[in-house]
Amino acid sequence: MRPTLAASPSAAEHFEAVETLRAELEKNPALGRRAQSAAGGMVYTTRIEGTGLRPTLTVTYVHDAAPPEPGLIRIALVSPVRFTGGDTEF
Repeated sequence: MRPTLAASPSAAEHFEAVETLRAELEKNPALGRRAQSAAGGMVYTTRIEGTGLRPTLTVTYVHDAAPPEPGLIRIALVSPVRFTGGDTEF
C-alpha cells in the first residue's frame, strides 16, 4: 500500500511547509545559501524550522533564471536535519 498525504498528518504538514517556502522563494529566490553545483546552476539550500509535528527540514532548490527574471523555483530535495547522534533536535 502506498502512503498518501491524507493518511499521514505529518506528511500533509511537510507538504504544506514546503509549498509555503516555495511560494516565498518565488518572490525572493536568493533567501537560501548558494551551494556548489557541478553544473554551475543556481542551486541553493535553506531550512524550515521544525514544529511539534515535523522535524527541521533541509531544502535544496534550483532557481532556473537569473534575477531580475522571475524564473521558476524547483524543489530538488527535502530531508530532515539529522545530527551525529541521529537526533533531529538541536
